[in-house]
Amino acid sequence: MQVISTGSRALDALLLGGVRRGLLYCVFGASGSGKTQLCMQLALNSAMASKSARVFIVDVKGDFRPERIIDIYKARMDGGEGKVGEGGRSKHGNNTHMNSRDGGSGYNADINAIIGIMDRIYVQRAYHVDDIFSSLSYVDSMYERYDHGVSFLIVEDSPSLFRLEYGSKSAEGHLRLMRLMHDLALRAVLRNTAVIVTNGVASSARDEHEGVDATTVTGLDEEEVRERQIMDRSVSMFAHFKVRLERLSSRMKDEEGMRAIVDGSVFRATLLQPLVKSNKALFKIVERGIVDI
Repeated sequence: MQVISTGSRALDALLLGGVRRGLLYCVFGASGSGKTQLCMQLALNSAMASKSARVFIVDVKGDFRPERIIDIYKARMDGGEGKVGEGGRSKHGNNTHMNSRDGGSGYNADINAIIGIMDRIYVQRAYHVDDIFSSLSYVDSMYERYDHGVSFLIVEDSPSLFRLEYGSKSAEGHLRLMRLMHDLALRAVLRNTAVIVTNGVASSARDEHEGVDATTVTGLDEEEVRERQIMDRSVSMFAHFKVRLERLSSRMKDEEGMRAIVDGSVFRATLLQPLVKSNKALFKIVERGIVDI
């Protein structure tokens, strides 16, 4: 079973080695929690791992930026450590240069490498729920066109589109979302594809139990209720892994309280499914992508 590294040893360990082909992952969190950055990092790592790799991204929000993937690659080649600000762009702007220590030939080699990598990453915009299902039909055709099919499939923020079109309480909306998750799980297992579905958070427990104390109904504490993902039950029932991402405050201490971390780009991942003893990992997002603290 092939594994895609996240770029962070701590996060890889949390995911039991990394993101594995043949499994469906649900990654959710508030805006700015690192979901898109994680997916772009994984897309790049998957495309770099093999010339036969194919990465397909269904982009609902329009957040995927080819230039950010290229920036991660160039910064990695240069050994860049600059911090990334809001929206995933380097705080140093777009001044990252390609590694040209070998002169023009090195520059051309980098250009050719970038073109080769980006040719293996496909992005299709989805504006409606039907667009998502149409995208999956195109993915199926890629299994026929390429010997190794699609190695990595990302469906970004699809539950929010279902909620927008159907509402959070619509039986039809939940049934169609469950069908999507079921189809993605089948593609992961039968096609040996790593599949990630990203999702936002909302007070979904309050949406579903309006006028009732959500902590009493769900058995969750207040923090978990706030961080519950959109249309949670319809998404989670088919996921092999369920991960919550959070952006931490600019100054925090680790769990042992032994050292202070002063960095606004510190993130925490919590593995909610499957249940493991050590279910949290800290990481940073810098110019060259996701790294360990």
